[in-house]
Amino acid sequence: MADSGVPALRFHGLIHEGVPVARTNLKACVRFYQEVLGLKLLPRPKALDEIGVPGAWLGDEHDTMQIHLIAKDDEMRPESAAPIAPAGRHTAWRIASAKVFRERMRALGVPFEEVGSLIGQPQLFVKDPQGYTWEFQALAE
Repeated sequence: MADSGVPALRFHGLIHEGVPVARTNLKACVRFYQEVLGLKLLPRPKALDEIGVPGAWLGDEHDTMQIHLIAKDDEMRPESAAPIAPAGRHTAWRIASAKVFRERMRALGVPFEEVGSLIGQPQLFVKDPQGYTWEFQALAE
């Protein structure tokens, strides 16, 4: 885009991904993010529950990313039967090792898909219990 005199935004990384889930699916999603992806449960402002927005916040061990599960039944979201959809709505995360990702998913019996030729490095896809597709790319193979 040509310089239009409008100040440019500078991004420094992702703060969190807000993910709407069905109220009845919240526990299964929390379990997935903790057990499958290895995230930790984070403190969440009590005010959110007080205004009727239950959910859970999860993050990685280094506090570099967060996923905020929002348990609301009136938000758009896929169903749990949705297929892994690499060409649909998804979020991509940078991880240290594709090999470790594969080993972890296989050890846990979690299905995943891999595309290896599109961008010149492996793209690994997994689906959470709500039906969201998550992509993972390694820093190096």
